Parts: sequence; C-alpha cells; structure tokens
Amino acid sequence: MPDTKEYGHDKVNIGYTEIGKMERHILSIQARCRLAASLWLWGSFAGMAYILAENLNLHISNELIFLGINTTALLGICILWALDLQIYHRQLVWVMSEGRFLESKYTWLPKLRKFRYALVCHSDSSPRMVWYYLIQALILLGFGAASLATWLYKKQPDGLAGYTSLYVITVSIVILIVYIITDDKVPTNPKSQRRSKKT
Repeated sequence: MPDTKEYGHDKVNIGYTEIGKMERHILSIQARCRLAASLWLWGSFAGMAYILAENLNLHISNELIFLGINTTALLGICILWALDLQIYHRQLVWVMSEGRFLESKYTWLPKLRKFRYALVCHSDSSPRMVWYYLIQALILLGFGAASLATWLYKKQPDGLAGYTSLYVITVSIVILIVYIITDDKVPTNPKSQRRSKKT
C-alpha cells in the first residue's frame, strides 16, 4: 500500500476497510486448510474402520490398504500444512502489518490489530500452528508404520525391522522438511516498518 500522507479521511477509511476484508479472507482460507487437515485424519480412521467392519474380501491385505490410507492422508496434511503456513500465513502477516501501520499513523482509526497481531502473527504463534499439523502427521505415521509392521510380520518377518525403519525414516524426512520450512518467524512488511519509523 502506498504512503498515505496525502490521503484524506475517506480514502484512508476505504484502504483500512479493504485491509480488513483481505485479513478476513485469508483467515477463512487458513481455517478451511485446518478443517481439511482434520478431515484427512478422521477420514483415514473412518476408512480403516469401514474396511474392518465390512470385512471386505479384497485381493490386497487390509494392512497394506491401511498403509496406503495413512500415507496418503499424511501427505495430504503435509501439503495443507505447507500451504497454510508458508503461503497464507505470510500473506496475513504482511497485510496485517499494513493495518497496524494505518492504526499507528491515524489515531482516529480503531486500534483493532494490536491484540490480534500478537495472537496470530507473533513469533510464538507459528510454532503453535506447526504443532497442530505435526501431531496429526505423527499420528498417521504411527498408524502407517504399525500397519506395515503387521503385514511384514505375517508375510516377511525377516524384513520387518528393515522395511519398517525405512518407511519411518522416509516419511519422517518429508515431515521434517515441511517442519523446517514452516517453523520460522515471518518478517513483517519492511516498507511498513520504514514508514512507521518516519512518522
């Protein structure tokens, strides 16, 4: 947003309103990402429960089906995790920093973002959101590893430790990569910071 020194009351109000609309839009997208992640988790449980309850006579072992369900759900959660924190959360921080700049420059604007910014965009908020996804991913990793280990115990007991460890290590690397790229402090808009120092 350009410098607002020459802007009048009405133009500032319009810009301030548009910033609020953008914030609400991004927050709603983030809420849908987190809802979808929860649906991935509970959907995987529901799929496994359905297979067990119906006792389907499939040509593939139930344990391998469970492995596929859990791994697919885990990868879906990792994609939503990266999308939420690496894209939308960064956009939210930058948009909200513009709103905070307007509130600090124009004292007649309501001070709505001080608490919200500290709650949503502070450096401590990102780890809390990371743990929301990380716990779900680790739960699915545990179920996937248990399913693979059970199938190997029945079919190839000699490879139980090796293949299960390989699966856990491979999926853990994927989770670790997503964790590293999302568990960082999002910098605020440097232009807003420079303008705030000038005023």
